[in-house]
Amino acid sequence: MGLPPATLSAQLNILRNAALVHDQREGRVIRVRANYLQMNDLITFLTENCCSGRAVCEPASGCKPQKKGASK
Repeated sequence: MGLPPATLSAQLNILRNAALVHDQREGRVIRVRANYLQMNDLITFLTENCCSGRAVCEPASGCKPQKKGASK
């Protein structure tokens, strides 16, 4: 990927903390796999709360999440 190992590790740790990836040990190798259920939940949240239900968000529109149970 052309990234320094420390940079890649730091980015993967951010994704781990967000539960967007998980590790799977295979002998001496640790494979990092996508957590598609969590990613789908994130996309759903962003689409509903940041894009007002539109499939594509306007970059300048900003993200102001609604509180759960709030009417649209």
